[in-house]
Amino acid sequence: MSNISAHNSYQKIFSIALPMILSAISIPLLGIVDTAILGHLDSPIYLASINIGTTVFNVLFWGFGFLKMSTTGLIAQSHGAKNQNKINQQMSQALAIALIIALILMVFQKWIGSFAINLTSVGGVAAEMANEYFDIRIMSAPATLLIYVLFGYFLAIQKANLVLMIMLVNQVGNMLLDYLFVMGYGWGVAGVAWGSLLSEYAAIALGLWYLFRSKYKLPNRKQLTQWFVMNSELKKFFVLNRDIFIRTLCLMTVFALLTKGSARLGTLELAANAVLLNFFYLMSYGLDGFAHAVESLCGQAYGAKDKKSLKLIMKHVFIISFIISVLFSLVYLLWGNQIVSLLTSLDEVQNFASNYIIWLVIIPIISMPSFVYDGFFIATTEAKIMRNSMVLATVFCYIPLWYIFRQFDNHGLWMAFLGFFIVRTIAVHVYYIKWMKNWEASLDRIKK
Repeated sequence: MSNISAHNSYQKIFSIALPMILSAISIPLLGIVDTAILGHLDSPIYLASINIGTTVFNVLFWGFGFLKMSTTGLIAQSHGAKNQNKINQQMSQALAIALIIALILMVFQKWIGSFAINLTSVGGVAAEMANEYFDIRIMSAPATLLIYVLFGYFLAIQKANLVLMIMLVNQVGNMLLDYLFVMGYGWGVAGVAWGSLLSEYAAIALGLWYLFRSKYKLPNRKQLTQWFVMNSELKKFFVLNRDIFIRTLCLMTVFALLTKGSARLGTLELAANAVLLNFFYLMSYGLDGFAHAVESLCGQAYGAKDKKSLKLIMKHVFIISFIISVLFSLVYLLWGNQIVSLLTSLDEVQNFASNYIIWLVIIPIISMPSFVYDGFFIATTEAKIMRNSMVLATVFCYIPLWYIFRQFDNHGLWMAFLGFFIVRTIAVHVYYIKWMKNWEASLDRIKK
C-alpha cells in the first residue's frame, strides 16, 4: 500500500469494515436473540443464568482473543512485505497453539467451570443452570479458537468477505437452533448451549475449506522442525500473545466484576444488566469493524513503512467511528426503552432496566477511541502498549471505583464501568502520540 489517496482510503476502509461490521454485529445479535428467547419465558431466573453463563464464556474465550489479534498483526505485516513463506509459518504456529489451548480447556473443564461460575455468581438456581450451560458449551472450544485464528488470517490478507460468510453460518445457525431447542423442545438454557456448540462446528468446517483454497500450505517435515523450535520468530509470537493475553485478562476482570456485582445485588439486577449489556456488545462489535480495518490496512502500511497511508487511514477511521458512536448514542437515547421491551416481556425487568439506559447513551462516545487505538497497536504489534493502558485502567481505576461506588448499587456498577473507559481512552491516546513521534523519527533516520 503506497501513498493511497483520501478517496481510496475510505474505499479500502469500508471494503474491510462493512463485512466485518456485519459479521461482528451478528455476535451481539445472537446474544440479543438468546436474551429475547429466554426473556419471554416465565421467570427472570433464565435471564440471570444466561448472564452468568455467557459472561463466563465471554471471559474465557476473550482470554484467548490474542489468537486472532496476533495473527492479524503479524500476517498483515508479512502480507505488506509480500512474504508468503512467513505467512505460512505464522499461520501454522497460530493453528497449533489454538489446538493445544483447546485441548487443555477440555481436559480441565471441570475445574475451570467450577471456578468461573463461583467467581461470577453467588450460587443458587441461576448458578446451577449456568453450570449446565458450561458443561455443554465448553465442548466447542476447539472450533471457537480455530475460528479466531482463521478470522485473523482472512482479515490480514484483506478477505473480510470470507469472515462474514463464516460468521453468518455460525450465527444464523445458532439463532435457528436456539429457537428450535428452547421454544420447540423446551430445553431451556441447555438448548442455547447446544445451539452454540453445533453452529460453531459448522462454521469451522466452512472456514477450513476456505483456508485450504487460499495460498496457505501446511508445513512439510523440514518446515515443521524449523518453525516449531524456539527461535526469534516464535519468541516474538509468544511475547506478543503474552501481552495481549494480559490485556484481555484485565478486560475479563472488568466484566466478571460487573456480573459479580450484579449477582450480589439480586436476581432482578442480574437479569436487567444481562439485557443492558447487549446494548454495549452491539455498539462495541459495530465499532470493532472499523478497528479491524485499522488492523489490516495499518498493518500493511506499517510493514511497507508507508507513513502517509498509515496516518490517513487513522484519520479517516476516527471520523467514521465518531459518527457511528454518536448514532448509537442517539438510538439508545430515543428508543432504548423499546429495545428493552423487545428483549424481555417481564415488566419488572423492563421497568428496572429503563432506569439505567442513560449509561449506555454516554459510553459509546467515551469508549470509541480505545477501539480504534486497539486496532492500531495490533497492526503495529505493539501489544505491550495495549497491555499497559489496560492494566492502568483496570487496576488503578475500575477495581477501586467498583468498590467505592458499591454504595450506589446498580448505578455504582455502571459509574465504575464508565470510569474504566475514560481512563483507558486517555492512557492509550497518550501512548499513541508518543509512539507516532518515535516511529516517524526512526523512519527519518533510515532515509538519511
